[in-house]
Amino acid sequence: MAGHTGIPVLLKVLQHNCARGGQVVEAVLETAVRRGVDLVLIQEPRGEREKDGTRLHPSFTFIKGEQGVTAKCWIAVNRAS
Repeated sequence: MAGHTGIPVLLKVLQHNCARGGQVVEAVLETAVRRGVDLVLIQEPRGEREKDGTRLHPSFTFIKGEQGVTAKCWIAVNRAS
């Protein structure tokens, strides 16, 4: 992929299986901020009894799938990217 100037655009991506652990999600997102990651691919982000909105981070916009359906994966997009 090339930017408007013809210079290749590189994205930093971090993927992690959080095994339904909310605190793990928070740690992964903090790591992503420190490393300047553009996209975070999160598998098994939450437990069955947690609500989707319980894990948020001000540095990211989340793609969680259809509202009301438990998502098995989330994509977090860095707002600074």
